[in-house]
Amino acid sequence: MRVFMEQNAVTQALSGVRCNVCGRSIMKDASGYYEDHIAISKTWGYHSTYDGETHIIDVCLECYQDWAARFVIPPKVSCYCYAAGDALCMCMY
Repeated sequence: MRVFMEQNAVTQALSGVRCNVCGRSIMKDASGYYEDHIAISKTWGYHSTYDGETHIIDVCLECYQDWAARFVIPPKVSCYCYAAGDALCMCMY
């Protein structure tokens, strides 16, 4: 859940991010970036219960791990290499 503060009638500034599952604040690191978490934005289509609504959620790493552990079909996992073309790049699991 993203928490905004009013700056004026036109502009909002992000003042924090909270996990929609447990409510924990997702903190910024020393560089000013938010801790890793999953952010989902879904605009629902016709014939759904939420027709035309956009739902936005943020889930902390711990809650995502608990949630994903209950999936019948696990998420597809691929690796992201920080150095493009690095032949030695591999996931650290």
